Amino acid sequence: MTAQELRSKIRIEPKGYGHFKTTIEFRGKKYSCTTTNTLAIDKIGDTNKTPKSFYTTEKQALLSLWSECKSKNNIA
Repeated sequence: MTAQELRSKIRIEPKGYGHFKTTIEFRGKKYSCTTTNTLAIDKIGDTNKTPKSFYTTEKQALLSLWSECKSKNNIA
């Protein structure tokens, strides 16, 4: 999956104090989870392209959130 496709299938909403509600669309259904992965959230949409971040590309950050939400919802 490309970064563009991932961006269109993932929604992120702040819940407060470093928590974010992540909603993914997988096979026509929506699944939600709460994440504290602020490193991935910060990398998404980062225009500075900070070289000293944990995720080197936006796609890696999106895949991390995608995988986390799938595992929290017990999706193989």
